[in-house]
Amino acid sequence: MSGAMAHYVYTADDATAYRIKAPTWVAGIQTATAASTQPTLPKGLRPRRRYLRVTATGKEHSVVVFDSADALYTEAFGTAVSIPTLGSGTATACTAQGRTGERTKAI
Repeated sequence: MSGAMAHYVYTADDATAYRIKAPTWVAGIQTATAASTQPTLPKGLRPRRRYLRVTATGKEHSVVVFDSADALYTEAFGTAVSIPTLGSGTATACTAQGRTGERTKAI
């Protein structure tokens, strides 16, 4: 799943703000702020992700979560989430699955 892209503010676990490029529909399902002067993510920093399973097909998609306090990241396993179906203007029913936290690796 892709689509139109834009830059958004990603708040790292240490509260540092970075600029990250993501699809606009991902920003639409969470609280996102447009980036302006923030630096890009440093090498070795992998952003946190939430996994969404499409109810009809069982296919799983991962999305970057811009802030650890966002409801998309904190909601319970199995919570219903609606994401836009690209090109059709309708919504796709999904359920929230697992999540991975931010990872750092010294490079």
